[in-house]
Parts: sequence; structure tokens; C-alpha cells
Amino acid sequence: MSSQNRLTDSLYSILKISKNDSNKVKLLNEIGWEVSYFNLDSGLNYGLQGLELANKIKYYNTNSDLCNTIAAIYSDQGNYKETVNYLQKGLDYCLKYPNIFMEAEIYNTYANMYQRKNEFKKSIEYYYKSINCYKKVNIEKSVYTMYGNLAGVFQKADVLDSALFYIQKSIDYHLKNNKQKKLAYNYVNASEIYYYLEDYVKAEKYATLAINLARSIDDNYLLIHALIHKGHVLNYSKKFTESIPVLKEGLEIAKQSGEIEVMKTGSKYLSEAYVGVNDFKSALEFQNDFQYYKDSMFNSDNNKIIKELEAKYEVEKKQKEISELNEKNRVQQLASEKNRVLLYASIGGVIALLIIAFVLQNRNALKQKVNAKLEIVNREIHLQKELVEEKNKEITDSINYAKRIQQNILTSDSYFKKHTSDFFILFKPKDIVSGDFYWALNHDDKFILMTADCTGHGVPGAMMSMMGVNFLNEIVNEKKIAKPAEILNQLRSDIIKTLNPEGSLEETKDGMDCSLCSFDFNKMKLTYANANNSFYIIRNGELLISKTNKMPVGAGHNANILFTEFETDIRKDDLVITYTDGYADQFGGPKGKKFKYKQLEELLHSSAHLPLSTIKEKLNDTVELWKGNLEQVDDICVIGIKV
Repeated sequence: MSSQNRLTDSLYSILKISKNDSNKVKLLNEIGWEVSYFNLDSGLNYGLQGLELANKIKYYNTNSDLCNTIAAIYSDQGNYKETVNYLQKGLDYCLKYPNIFMEAEIYNTYANMYQRKNEFKKSIEYYYKSINCYKKVNIEKSVYTMYGNLAGVFQKADVLDSALFYIQKSIDYHLKNNKQKKLAYNYVNASEIYYYLEDYVKAEKYATLAINLARSIDDNYLLIHALIHKGHVLNYSKKFTESIPVLKEGLEIAKQSGEIEVMKTGSKYLSEAYVGVNDFKSALEFQNDFQYYKDSMFNSDNNKIIKELEAKYEVEKKQKEISELNEKNRVQQLASEKNRVLLYASIGGVIALLIIAFVLQNRNALKQKVNAKLEIVNREIHLQKELVEEKNKEITDSINYAKRIQQNILTSDSYFKKHTSDFFILFKPKDIVSGDFYWALNHDDKFILMTADCTGHGVPGAMMSMMGVNFLNEIVNEKKIAKPAEILNQLRSDIIKTLNPEGSLEETKDGMDCSLCSFDFNKMKLTYANANNSFYIIRNGELLISKTNKMPVGAGHNANILFTEFETDIRKDDLVITYTDGYADQFGGPKGKKFKYKQLEELLHSSAHLPLSTIKEKLNDTVELWKGNLEQVDDICVIGIKV
């Protein structure tokens, strides 16, 4: 018999002799939580009994805990409609009967639900809320448990460096404090992270550690997940004969507890394992089981129902507040009527009423004068507000029009398609308009590409970018200057003359950092000149970094030094990546730090084998996830050209 079964047997014995009081409510909640590890339906039944009894005896202090227990079980069953229903009720009780610890627990359950639904941003947001609540009440062990949970969601979101960072923090803490159950969960998470890093040896090692620890502490819930995951890892290592008994054991225990999600996953992996040993009859049997569990668990209306339920909850809460206010007003009205009857019953009351009426009349006259003045002031404020809003609209409309102009002067996708074999452009302005820009021109059988970052962003940066594009068109098309270094020298001269004309009293250091590449696809040569920027060439799994000139295109102490031109061979299937500094400088992640070039290089290196459209999508998703709720700090521009 497992330790969980022994614990619940002991609790059952106490329950039989318990009176219908607050202790029984707590006991039902505890039994519901413990029983749910091996029987979800039974655990749910005890949790609902506890909530019913608490409401009956008007003992509401533990209702937030009970609602969280019920919601967590519904989440395990895949019933997200009821999960949200009880979590909202739980938060409502936390407001009426303040309990920061339970608020943290509920946020954790919310995060777990969103993780199951693959809504990773929401999941991370709720884990951070949970951590902040635990820190407020100084519960260190729960903070490190949440770090383990965060590792899991970062792993699913494919931000594996953050996942490893958090799981290691959690493992170190639980090892130090001998928290075996938490440690076992950490081992499962670590195994999953190493699996996605394609380190199957470490993935198998941590899964085995988790299984052994789960057996030693008699935790069937954890054992199920560890077994199913180890079977999956063994499948990927082509160890199908070893994987089948492991998966069968996990699936058998999952059936006993009624965990449909695990039964679905286990059936899928078993089908794959049987295909691996050429037992197609068994493979088909478990594939059918997989489809059955999948169909029984999900329906297309779940997300809609959740949103409708959240909206309904808000409406009901407002209606309740209105009803309470109306009731209060009704009571006050009855009291007022009673007082008037008593006053009319006495002569002195009549006299008092006359005096009160006189005072009220004077007050009303005074109030009318004050209101008249306030009305004048309000009209003036309203007029000023309308003027400000009108000006804001005019400014915003002007900037939006400037955005359309800027988009039109940037080189079109169709032009890139015409002159390159494949490409992607990730362009994310910080504001409506951008100080980053890109420009391309096919000239004398060479494809010339500039990726530039002008001084500033927003409107000033956009003005610089449009000026830069106009100068480039003039330099190449009219002045017939086509060598990268000579283009930058001429561009610098034009910028300095425009921004620092002779006789100007104010010298400006405005300009741009850029990469200027000239591709000769016939001779397979790349000629380039860089200003404070570099670019990457990814070739056969190796990432190469270009040379650069440590000076901008603009005024400065090196303005009299000519740009150096470099040349390198290019090969078929080379991937050339140009970029500005906005991506690497974005703040975010677990510690609110910069993304940095090292992470960018690792991301590009690991993604180079993917289609370019997928690389663009991965770059965008990664920086958005890294940024989280923080503000974008600069314009972002990353361009990839396939040779």
C-alpha cells in the first residue's frame, strides 16, 4: 500500500467520527486533495462535499482553498470551463477573507491550466504573480517550487536557457533541504528540458532518477508522468524494446487514476514504440486509444466558454454590488419615512421641519450657485480636453501618414523575391515610425543591401532614415558609385553637409550605424563595408562574423578616415544575416537583462537549417517572449539572405 493510500485511510477514519464543523470542512478538503492523486473523480467529490458543508455552516475562511482544490482537479480532467469557474470563486473569497497564500496557490493553478492549453505567455504571467505573493508571505519553499514550474513552461515555450536556469535553482534548493517529492518533479522537468536539447543520455538519466524517487516515496501521480516521459525518451533513442514495458506500466497506473491527458499521451507513445518493433496490430490498437482519449478530452468550444464564463463572472459581481447598494438605499429610505412620521406627531417637530426647510432652501440656493460655477469650469475643462484630443489625433494621423510614406520607401518584398533565391525580413519599429531602415538595389549584376540604424527612433529616427534612403538612391543611380566603402564615404559626406552646413552654430553628431553588402551571385563574391555594425554568415553549421569599421556614418572624431572595404567568398546555401542592435539590446527574460548577441548567435546557429520563414517566426516569437510585459527599447531589424 502506498503512503498516499495509508494517509487517506487514516483521514477516512477521522472523517467517520467528525461532526459537521469547521474541522470537518478542512478534513474533506485535505482528503479531496490527497485522493485526487490516484482517483480524480473521488477527489473532486470530497472537495465539493467540503465546499457544500462550509457554505451550510457559514464557515467561509477555507472556501478559497476548497475552490482551488476543486479547480486543480477539474484542470487535471481537462474540464477548463469548471476550472476557471472555481478559480474565479476562489479569488473572490480571497478578497472577502484576505489570504495572500491562497491567492498565490490559485495563481499557480491558473498558470498550470494555461500551460496545459499551450498559452505560455499567460502561464508565465500567472507563475510570476504566484511567486510575488509567496515572497510577500515569506514562504521560500513555495518560491522554489514555482521556479520549477517556470522551468517547465519555459521548456514548452522553447526558451531552453531560461528553463535550465530555473530548474537548476529549484534542484539545488530541494537537494539542500532534502525535499524528495519536489526534487522528483524537478528531475522530470530536467529530463524534459534535456530531451528538447536533444541530449537523450541526460534526459534518460533524469527520468530514471525521477522514477526511482517516485517509487521510494510511493507517489503514483509523479510515477505515472516519469514513466510516460522516460518511454518517450527511449522511443527517440530507438530503444523500443525497453520503452514498451515502461510505457505500459505508466498507462496502467494512469487508467486507475483517470488522468485522460496522460492516457492520451501514453497511448500515442506506445503506438510509436510498437511501430518501432514492427508490431503493427498493437500499434493500431493504441493509436485508436489515443484518438478516443483525444476526442473525449477536447472540444472546440472550450476557449469560448472560458471567456464567456469570465465575462459572466464580472457581470454577476457588478450586479451583486448594485443589489447590495439598492438594499442599503431601501433600508435608509424606510428609516427616513419613520422619522418623518414621528416628527409630524409632535408640534415641536413641525417647527423643526420649518427651520430645516429654511436652512435647506438657503443651502440649495448656495449649491445652485456653486454648481453654476462648476458647470462653467467643467465646460472649460471639456473644451480644453477636446482641443488636446484633437491635437493628439492630428499628430497621430500625421505620424501614421509618415509611417505609410516610410513603408513605401523601404525596398519591397517583391523586389527581394526577384533578385534573391530566398530571404526573410523581421522589421519591428519601437514606435509608429522607425529609425531603422533597409534598402536594396540591383546594380550592374550586383545585389546591394544596406541594413541601418539611425540616431534615435520614432519621428527623428524616421526623418534620418528617409534622408538616408534618398541619398543612397542618388549615390548609386545618379552618381554611379557602387563600391560599398565609396558609398559609405559619400553618404557620410552628404549627411554631414546636410546636418552641419557651413555657418551652423550647432554641430550635430547624428548619423547611422550600418552594414552595406554587395552580392555578386555570378562570381560568388561578397564585398562589404560596415559602420559600427557586423553581420553573420552561417555555413555548414559554422557561424562566421564579418569585419567592421569602428566609426559611424556621420560627423565625429573619425569623420576624416575613409571606410575600409572587405571581400569574402560565398558558397551555395550560405545564410547571410544582417541586423541592427535592437534585437540584442532588448531587456527581458527572468532577470530583466539584455538579450545580448551571444544568445542571438546561438538562436541563429541552431535555427539555420530551418526554412527562412520559420527562422523569422522563431526570431519574432523569441524576442516577444523575452520582452514579456516590458517595453520594446529600440527598433528591431534582422534580414536573412540565402545564397
